[in-house]
Amino acid sequence: MPLAPDEAHYWWWSQYPQLSYYDHPPMASWIMALFTWIGGDGELFVRLGGLLCNAAGLVFLYLTARRLGRCTVDAAWEVLFVVNATLLYAAGALVQTPDSPLVLFWAIALYCGGRIVTGGTALWWYAFGLAVGLGLLSKYTMILATGCHFAFVLLSPSHRHWLRRKEPYLAMLLAAIVFSPVIAWNAQNGWISFGFQLGQGFGDYGQSPWSKLGTYIVSQMGVVTPLLFLAFVLYSLRGTYSALKSGTLEHLYLAAMSWPIVLFFGVSSLRGEPAAGNWPAPAYLAGLTLMWAVFRQQYLGRRGHQAFMAAALGLALVLNLAVHVHLVRPILPVPVKADTLKQFYGWEELGGTINDYIDAHPSDRGYFLVAERITTVAEAVYYTRRGMYGVVFTIPEQFLFLPDFDEMEGKDAIILLNGFEDERLAPFEPHFEELEVLGENSHLYRGESLKRLRMRIVLGRGFRGDWRPEIPS
Repeated sequence: MPLAPDEAHYWWWSQYPQLSYYDHPPMASWIMALFTWIGGDGELFVRLGGLLCNAAGLVFLYLTARRLGRCTVDAAWEVLFVVNATLLYAAGALVQTPDSPLVLFWAIALYCGGRIVTGGTALWWYAFGLAVGLGLLSKYTMILATGCHFAFVLLSPSHRHWLRRKEPYLAMLLAAIVFSPVIAWNAQNGWISFGFQLGQGFGDYGQSPWSKLGTYIVSQMGVVTPLLFLAFVLYSLRGTYSALKSGTLEHLYLAAMSWPIVLFFGVSSLRGEPAAGNWPAPAYLAGLTLMWAVFRQQYLGRRGHQAFMAAALGLALVLNLAVHVHLVRPILPVPVKADTLKQFYGWEELGGTINDYIDAHPSDRGYFLVAERITTVAEAVYYTRRGMYGVVFTIPEQFLFLPDFDEMEGKDAIILLNGFEDERLAPFEPHFEELEVLGENSHLYRGESLKRLRMRIVLGRGFRGDWRPEIPS
């Protein structure tokens, strides 16, 4: 399966290991760098680390279900089945993104926190802190696990004594030390990554707040699947109420590690960018565990609830099967514009087209790639397989990871323009001695031309060296 645009982006980072990057912390790209060093840059080894992260995360989820969900062995296996029935986890395991290591370290932190909740020794705090630090190296949202964990400690009278102990604070110090490469990188680069992420949460996106909230809720119903999301809401909220009433601390902890995250992204959607479907993903590790524990313990013997859960899981499995088949052979009657799986198509062909033009116009000075979108240039870098640099002139801050850019002066470039108007050439004219239109690229998907891949391909001769990756002033 060809790389998705985001995967190509993270793979490209992995070719130039850094302490951190503009969009995200470095863990996903570090993992890609390791596995592609072992097995090469084929799609399998680009993704293999993510698959192993997901598998390892399931081990800790099983242990958490046994301990916090008070699940039998069979019920704990059922929790793993339910989690993998969601599109969020089943489809997510196919690709390698920052969510892959995030889910693993969140699952470890959830288990370690569970050991603390159930009377484990103070040493579990250090394991929790280490997991949080590694999770923060994966994705910034890991910080929410700390907030949820300490919120539970505040809510539970029997656990508040930890606030007077040194272990929680040393654990957070340990997490900060593990996370320090990202802090150091941001300090060297004007705190640009932190600023970018805060801008996503609090920027103005020109949509009404309630429209954005609606988009967020629909996205959650889509990635969890509709009936299973409804089951999560009903049974996990019931479990939260029962835990507060009866003092079942294990279930209260599962609620504290799930619902605040779902609500946080709902609120952030009201204020800034609508949260993507995968952003609250870690919340469902605890949330679906709680949902299944409550269903098994309180509602399994009721026919109506049995039928509802059977329908929820049946629909989830049918949707999963349909999506996986559609990925290989598109069959679903979804409008092409709304078909997210189209993102996997056409990139290999684009790489071949670019290579044909390069071979037809040999250059002693060498080539690099220019595009108008960063994921486009990342896919082009990957599927040309020539080890070329690639840039987007309008976002120089995205390319701080590229070394030795001074060497690009004098080289030729293949420029990929998402449009055929002559005025699109104007921004590139100052940067090259000469521009020549070579041809066009397109790709049909389900009988329709993909907008992202409708391109004019231009040869830029003699790069003047008057642009470089930098933090905009």
